[in-house]
Amino acid sequence: MRIAIIAVFVVLVIYTIVQNKRQVQNRILKRLKDNWGKCPQKQFSMDEYENVSHYFKNGSQENVIDDITWNDLNMDEVFKSLNNTNSSVGQEYLYKKLRSPQQSSKELKETDRLAAYFDQHEKERIKVQKVFCKLGYSRRISVSDYIELLMDLKVGGNLLHYAALILLLAAVPFCVLYNPVIGIWVIIAAIAFSVITYYKCKAGVEHYFVCVNQIVRMLMAADELETLSIEELAEYNQTLKKLTKSFAGVKKNSWLLETGTVNGSIAEIILDYIRMLTHVDLIKFNHVVKSLNHKSKEVYELMDTLGFVESSIAVASFRKQLGYWSRPELIEESMGHCSLEVEEIFHPLIEKPVANSIHARRHVLLTGSNASGKSTFLKTIAINAILSQTIYTSVSKHYKAPVYRIFSSMALKDDLSNSNSYYIVEIKSLKRILDAVNEPGKPVLCFIDEVLRGTNTVERIAASSEILSSISNHRALCFAATHDVELTTMLNMSYDNYHFQEEVADRNVLFNFRLFKGPATTRNAIKLLDMIGYDAAIIAGAEKKAGHFLDKGTWEY
Repeated sequence: MRIAIIAVFVVLVIYTIVQNKRQVQNRILKRLKDNWGKCPQKQFSMDEYENVSHYFKNGSQENVIDDITWNDLNMDEVFKSLNNTNSSVGQEYLYKKLRSPQQSSKELKETDRLAAYFDQHEKERIKVQKVFCKLGYSRRISVSDYIELLMDLKVGGNLLHYAALILLLAAVPFCVLYNPVIGIWVIIAAIAFSVITYYKCKAGVEHYFVCVNQIVRMLMAADELETLSIEELAEYNQTLKKLTKSFAGVKKNSWLLETGTVNGSIAEIILDYIRMLTHVDLIKFNHVVKSLNHKSKEVYELMDTLGFVESSIAVASFRKQLGYWSRPELIEESMGHCSLEVEEIFHPLIEKPVANSIHARRHVLLTGSNASGKSTFLKTIAINAILSQTIYTSVSKHYKAPVYRIFSSMALKDDLSNSNSYYIVEIKSLKRILDAVNEPGKPVLCFIDEVLRGTNTVERIAASSEILSSISNHRALCFAATHDVELTTMLNMSYDNYHFQEEVADRNVLFNFRLFKGPATTRNAIKLLDMIGYDAAIIAGAEKKAGHFLDKGTWEY
């Protein structure tokens, strides 16, 4: 009877475990299907999001999207709209990818190939996504930080751990074969020695255990991807197989490194006591650290390979969000001539965007009133250039341009921490663009909004015309927006004029956000003052002075 009750209990436990596992798998499957082709809703704390950027920041800073440009264009939100990943490895690689425009089309076309495959093969895509769900997210710090911590760790010796183990093993036969009373005291002493030395040594390296476990999880993910035997991933599976083989010593018996009651099971609790008495996890840890020495290149190759695969899935999902998109045509610049052609281009973060087209053979100068669409248009072109050169995706019907180095000077602020005024911040920002156009390498694509707005009119126009003219004399393509209509004439030999316009009717301002050729001709700023109820005398005086200046070229006092 007792055996039957125990048997029933065991069956119920097994059934519960199986059912729970099945429910978890069903929830994961539903989430993957529901989130496909939709803007991700992941929430980040400030610290968590900062960690995402560390893989990029820990690497080379050549030919990257710098912080000013990234912040000007609100690329954090663009990244979040793309981030349909399920692991820290994937999202850290995706962030790095968006900040590292490619200088050749090889990797871009490979991203496109995998993205197209995952878009068309849901069954295989979900299998791969499940692998990355198991890999999961690291806590507290980024994956690259874990790797850096581990690579800087000095290898510890195992002599003390082996001595504790030998002392414990020797105490048992001493108790049995010689004097039981003394033997018990020897066993107690051995246990005390093991426990004390264990916690003393463990305290110094415990936080590194999670670093090793992160690498072990990546190796397990690599093994799972291989077992899927997806033909389109054959090249990556070969790389992963080579890497997992080189880390065979790391993965073997890695379960010894688990700390605490991971799942609360009796087996795990017992294993914790075994670790404490025998130091097997510390011995294994030192072997792992030794085997990882001088293998940082291989560890990062493992991360890059896994990250590239998952980031390609995120690209496919992002493309699915868009009403339309196109593969960019990245061309070689001819005779130093820079150009850009886009058809029906739109901003990927605007819910109901207005699409525009432009064939820029020369530099572009934009005019128009506030809120008419100038800044949004600059950001639209810049974001598309970045997406074209990072994930081979343009949110337009056609994109054709050379490979550029991309810079902007737009949404600047006072730097109070360094006691820099807006004007100082602005001229420093513009200086880095001027430095870039004078450096060798790919041509520069730059975006400047309201040149030198932080100073007086006379000096602003004089300096702005020289800065923009200087850029035009180099291998660059500049898109600049200004309220200074004088620049449309001063720069007409090197800049083509475009504008946005609005209508004021029935005391309402109507913007169509359409791009038009030529400089802005409407003057509605004073009309807007009237529209919202300014005193009639102010309106009349402003109109009179504006008319006098346009007619005589001087201000009436």
